[in-house]
Amino acid sequence: MLKASVGAVEVTPLLDCAILMNPRTFIPGHGDEFATEFAHMADERGLMPMAVTCYLVRSAGRTYLIDTGLGGRKRPGFPGGHLDQSLADAGVAPSDIDVVLNTHMHIDHVGWNTLDAPDGSRAAFFPKAEYWFLEDEWAFWMQPEHLEAPGNAHLSECAAPLMEQGRARLVKGETAIDEHLVYIPTPGHTPGHVAVGIASQGERGVVVGDASHHPVQLVHPDWSPSFDWDPVMSAKTRDLLFDRVIDEERTWFAGHWEHPGIGRLIRLDGKRQFRAL
Repeated sequence: MLKASVGAVEVTPLLDCAILMNPRTFIPGHGDEFATEFAHMADERGLMPMAVTCYLVRSAGRTYLIDTGLGGRKRPGFPGGHLDQSLADAGVAPSDIDVVLNTHMHIDHVGWNTLDAPDGSRAAFFPKAEYWFLEDEWAFWMQPEHLEAPGNAHLSECAAPLMEQGRARLVKGETAIDEHLVYIPTPGHTPGHVAVGIASQGERGVVVGDASHHPVQLVHPDWSPSFDWDPVMSAKTRDLLFDRVIDEERTWFAGHWEHPGIGRLIRLDGKRQFRAL
């Protein structure tokens, strides 16, 4: 199984599921441009191959899981996730996870936080873990108009029960997670979206969450997905993040880029490019 190291920190990509997105609905207004400019990145039907990848991180003696994918519940319009099998393939039991770091609270990032217990309650899938959320992100999604909105059942299933069970921890902004890991605010996709920065032994990396969904955004950072809460803000955040990652020579971990989504961003002839590891 592929593993990447950033100094003393080990990162293992775990595939929850592969997905295909229609560029005409995923990046509204740019579908035709995508078909013309990036046909080589599409399948035979013109769809965008993408992924839902979570990242297992071993740092400072602890085991972290960054995001938990779609989960095993059947949800209309979504494939079922198999993070549970990916963890088993990596030799990791749910009870081995010390902390779950949620970059944000969309359906494809919190799905395996909980399971449905036989009595109808929600049980934490990672029984020994503390689940971290950004305070601003939590406050936004827990408003009744979001919590009770159609299509947001995952909030009541995969997030709210963790607070009721005393398993959730809310943190503010740029918060140190341990001596090597830090939350980096990257708002726009959602109000409290964060990436996870890594720094160890002179090396750096970043797990970007949904700050970027696809390599085409290296060329067109303003191609914001339809799921972005604030597409103008997300475009600015994305553009700045790309440059920061290049300037700081960080290893790039992008969970929606084709699995495993790991590599380096570089500038070549004045253009940003991705070099997979």
